[in-house]
Amino acid sequence: MVNIPDDLSPALLPLVEFELSLGNLIKRVDEKFWTRCPLAIVFAGPLHFAQALAKGLISEGIQRWECRDPHYEIEAGYVDPVTCHTLSGPVPPDRSE
Repeated sequence: MVNIPDDLSPALLPLVEFELSLGNLIKRVDEKFWTRCPLAIVFAGPLHFAQALAKGLISEGIQRWECRDPHYEIEAGYVDPVTCHTLSGPVPPDRSE
């Protein structure tokens, strides 16, 4: 089991806890991997965007993003623009959530 980093953005912590409560597993944690992203939590399964929104778990300022560039992993997630920390998971081929 991968531990949640202590310095994770407080705005993203409820989203991580929510994904874990639904059985989504943390695939890996990348620290200082990307120049503009000091901390990234990558989940094994797709993130539950609609459910998180319906539960009011997305703090003000948190942005949703999606990468479909075939040079990178095809993922979708959240970013906290204050800390530049991100959460991501794979995008299903049918784009369902």
